[in-house]
Amino acid sequence: MSAPDRRPDASMTLLTEMMQRPLDPGYAAAAGRREADGLPPATGTRSALLIATAVVIGFLLIVAAHALRPSGTTASRDKAQLIEQIQGRQEQSDAQSVTANGLRSEVAAFQKAALGTEQSALTDELARLGLLTGELPVAGPGLTLTINDAPATAKGDGGVDPRTSDGFLPGRVTSLDLQLLTNGLWQAGAEAISVNGQRLTARSAIRFAGEAILVDYRPLNPPYVISAIGDPQTLSTRFALTTAGSYLTALGDTYRIPSTLTSGERVEVPRSSTLGLTFARSDPPGIPSSSSATTLGGPGSTTAPRATSPAPQPPTSETTP
Repeated sequence: MSAPDRRPDASMTLLTEMMQRPLDPGYAAAAGRREADGLPPATGTRSALLIATAVVIGFLLIVAAHALRPSGTTASRDKAQLIEQIQGRQEQSDAQSVTANGLRSEVAAFQKAALGTEQSALTDELARLGLLTGELPVAGPGLTLTINDAPATAKGDGGVDPRTSDGFLPGRVTSLDLQLLTNGLWQAGAEAISVNGQRLTARSAIRFAGEAILVDYRPLNPPYVISAIGDPQTLSTRFALTTAGSYLTALGDTYRIPSTLTSGERVEVPRSSTLGLTFARSDPPGIPSSSSATTLGGPGSTTAPRATSPAPQPPTSETTP
């Protein structure tokens, strides 16, 4: 006698039950009781109360998320306030610089009228000293050195950068780099130098402040353009022989910091924005005419050197002139 035919899905009882009776028997019994009482077998999911409840819950969730989202840390707010204050003070300083330049032009005109043509030698000497000290702008043949941060500033081997220990990436141009390069140009015989339009004098300083490079308290943005006045061929040759020339080559080879050195027949170097009279007053009446010149004094003020004094020379030490 042959065995009865076995269903192909006999071994899949659980799947068969789920396909044939997807509703749990308990739910089916509850639906039957609701039908016996004259109610619909299931509660509607589109009732007005359910929709209103869902809307209220969603609104409460949105309000809670908005209230919990931080509006900014204290450090970020303080930084924004400082940036706003710096920008405001910078605008005030620029406006005062424009006023100071206008007054300086008037003083120069009065000085020229007072000296007259009989003292042309003294006038020429004052002009020469003004060029040397940065009081007057300079234009003429020279070199332009442009240096920028490396395209990728990630550390290669995780070693310590020998140029700085303050956490800056080695691909960044530092204040020390600009100090060495400008001093190299002074050593090569440059007559006047500016960095991004900031004239360097014996009272200038290049330093770091946070993540910015400052020249005479003016922040600079890359690329850094160093303009130097002097014979282009002589400057280029002498600069290549200095330690700064080798240092510039090492920056490109080791840290991939790009730089270009070009010559030009007209390179402009503006006057220094930090020079000027700190204190001045007129002599009281009764002073002899030989001593009736303007008296300079006060902290930080300087007096013009005599015509027989040697012309000041830019320093070549490690500190930027």
